[in-house]
Amino acid sequence: MTDVNTKGLEPPDEPEAPTNRPPSMERIRTWLSRPYARGIVILSLIIGVLLLPMAWIVLIPMNVTGAPASEIMVNIEQTVFVFTLVSVPIVSFVYAVLVYSLIKWRGHKGDSIPEDKSPAIRTNTIGVVLWTAVSAGLAFFLVVWGLIELAQITSNSYGTVTADQQPGGEQSIIVNVTGQQWVWTFEYPQHDGVTTDVLYLPKDRAVYFNVTSKDVIHNFWLVELGVKIDANPGAITQTGVTPTKVGSFNLRCAELCGMHHAYMETEVEVMEIESFTSLMREMGGGKTA
Repeated sequence: MTDVNTKGLEPPDEPEAPTNRPPSMERIRTWLSRPYARGIVILSLIIGVLLLPMAWIVLIPMNVTGAPASEIMVNIEQTVFVFTLVSVPIVSFVYAVLVYSLIKWRGHKGDSIPEDKSPAIRTNTIGVVLWTAVSAGLAFFLVVWGLIELAQITSNSYGTVTADQQPGGEQSIIVNVTGQQWVWTFEYPQHDGVTTDVLYLPKDRAVYFNVTSKDVIHNFWLVELGVKIDANPGAITQTGVTPTKVGSFNLRCAELCGMHHAYMETEVEVMEIESFTSLMREMGGGKTA
């Protein structure tokens, strides 16, 4: 019979002490001390500084023709500015990882081990939690901002309020808008049905649009005033705006509607209320709104 030496195989009297993990901040400092982490952070800051002016540059094309000419357009510009500004940190980080990866973690030739092996981000708890928390926070901010601005734009457009119940002490100017291939026509029912092919609007007076089409779907887009709504055949869509600036602006069709869609545009003339009333009278509209 063979004797089995069991010496040294007895279970220990005390359980093995668990491995102590360093504090979270110490782990973050350790992570940031790694060459790739420092490189990505530095690149993110550099790219962020370079991209930051885009929040203002993106507004330049929107103001070339005189915008904003209404509170609605002011809200739209603010939203574009804020969304661009908030996106800069995420875009900078993504670009930094891309640039660093292309420089440091590109294909390796030969039998030697690469000096700087790319880390497995999916197993990096700090990186995953930080990325998720920051992304969720930014997304939540943008959703809240968007809902608030949408409510403000809806309030300024009076799009859900009938023409005879508009807010304010004065009744809105009503304009019946008709689109057809490839022109716009405008009727002013409060001024004996005067009809024009140029849209005339009074400054600082709420205007209410009844928009329709005679043939295909068009889109009624007052560029500098921030109004954009479909013109559907056989139906009336309604929206409104209060112009805040005197001047000449642009009206375009924003829905592909046929061969000459690109030429379906006309002028918008915003003038003082006295000039608007005089113009309507000269065109045969004896009534005043």
